[in-house]
Amino acid sequence: MRRISLVSLTLTTAALIGGTAVIAAPAQAAAKVCNEDNAMIYTDGTRLRAKASSSGAVKGQLYFKDPIRITGKSGGWDRVVLKAKSRGGLPKGTTGWVAHSNIIPPYCGGL
Repeated sequence: MRRISLVSLTLTTAALIGGTAVIAAPAQAAAKVCNEDNAMIYTDGTRLRAKASSSGAVKGQLYFKDPIRITGKSGGWDRVVLKAKSRGGLPKGTTGWVAHSNIIPPYCGGL
């Protein structure tokens, strides 16, 4: 199992001017951009299911970094579409449900 950790940083600068502390924030915060197309599979052997349930029929398996588009949500499950042929052999465009814990969410934000 592979895991990735993303850390979001906010930077501020403190300067001492004439005995007074001055906090300066970045001139303009980067606009947050969230693209649902940028999601990926988090773990090897993730099951793509026909319905949002662990009892749903398994359509196939997905693997770490298989690119997906999130098209819906239901409880702890995400409805996804494969953006390319999966490493498990499923064709591009295949749809199904994946447990949310098995997805690297889309990157939202700027540097």
